[in-house]
Amino acid sequence: MFRLIVVAVLCLGLASCGKKGNTKDAADSTATDSTSLAEAKGSMESEGENYGGGDAATTSAESDTSGGKPRKERSVTVNASRAVRADLVRPVVAEGRIRARHSAELHSEITGRIVRVLVEEGQKVKRGQLILKIDDREYEMAAEEARARYLQALSLLTIEDADVDTALAARAQDLRDELTNLEQLEKSGKITRDERLAREIGMDVEALKAGKFRGEIAAARSGVSVARADLERTRLNLERTEIRAPFDGVVSGLTLSVGEQLKVNQTLCTLVDNINLEAEVGVLEADVGKIAPGGAAILAVPALGETLSVVVDVVSPQFDSATRTCQVLIRLKNEQGRLRPGMFARALIAGERFEDRLLVPREAILTRDGRPLLFKIEDGRAKWLYVALGESNDHMVEITSVVQGGALEPGDRVIVSDHLTLAHDAKVKVRKTLPAADPWLQSVQAEE
Repeated sequence: MFRLIVVAVLCLGLASCGKKGNTKDAADSTATDSTSLAEAKGSMESEGENYGGGDAATTSAESDTSGGKPRKERSVTVNASRAVRADLVRPVVAEGRIRARHSAELHSEITGRIVRVLVEEGQKVKRGQLILKIDDREYEMAAEEARARYLQALSLLTIEDADVDTALAARAQDLRDELTNLEQLEKSGKITRDERLAREIGMDVEALKAGKFRGEIAAARSGVSVARADLERTRLNLERTEIRAPFDGVVSGLTLSVGEQLKVNQTLCTLVDNINLEAEVGVLEADVGKIAPGGAAILAVPALGETLSVVVDVVSPQFDSATRTCQVLIRLKNEQGRLRPGMFARALIAGERFEDRLLVPREAILTRDGRPLLFKIEDGRAKWLYVALGESNDHMVEITSVVQGGALEPGDRVIVSDHLTLAHDAKVKVRKTLPAADPWLQSVQAEE
């Protein structure tokens, strides 16, 4: 029993000693944590005193040092363009298509068999060039027969006149010889058909004045008039055996071959003038009053990626009731043959014009605090200018005055990209100086 009491007393003593040791350790731990927080707090307060203070630049320089050398100021890379003094054009936009000014379907005016096809599909031809030849043997024989009947009628006219003397008979023979000579000249190409007809008529008139014919009555009585008409008809049919180009152009839709039999009015091919073209565009009713024939225009052809400087040629006096547009024709030469009838075209026709204005690209204008401004590049730095704006189009804006920040002159470079968050006096590096995107300014600069 005594032993049990002694053991219990010893256990209680050991437990008391252990509790005191744990309390001391906990106090030491708390003290350490408090010291760390105090040190951290002091560090944050120290940084807070330096943040945004007067020594901020020094602090930044120290934070950016590497081996005791300050880092160089970084520059912002931007694109620039130049302010220009020029006319501001507010164009009228119209869309349409390109078409050929001359296009004709060639038809057969007689029947016959094709003996020669001298061109191919898509071939360029000149005015008067032979395209197709029809068998002309029957038509040549018909012309010879008509000519014989005509000469016979002339002979009968001489014989039936009782007052005709030997000289008159000789004159009739001379007349026949002269007619034959004129026909030969026409066939050789020395004179045209119209020249031959004029000479023959002159010969008839001289004969009538000399009394060697007894007038139109005598000619009709002898059959000369009818024979002459038949002769001209057969000659005309003989000419129709040759199909020639009525103007310069390109052959299209040619599907005929040698040996085919043609009918009257049968389509042979289509001839398209691909040199003299015109753009047919529709201008809205509200914009017609702003344009006039002779006005400048820029024609854009998206299929080729090209723009052409042209003028307005025709403004139709009528409106299309369905689209409420007015037809405008812009004529142009297609010397290189790149344009094709049927291509889509967009015309920018000079409408309102504001002369001699200071202009900058629209991309240069920013708005801050509700005020327009732009950045001008000066000594490699971006200088903001608060400006007052005037007229504008889709590409350029007029600067009427500089409200604050300095001056802006023609030729000064203004920033047009990467400037939304740019600061005043920031160092900049110009990646590229872009030309004005306005096609009107581009056309003027190209002419200069």
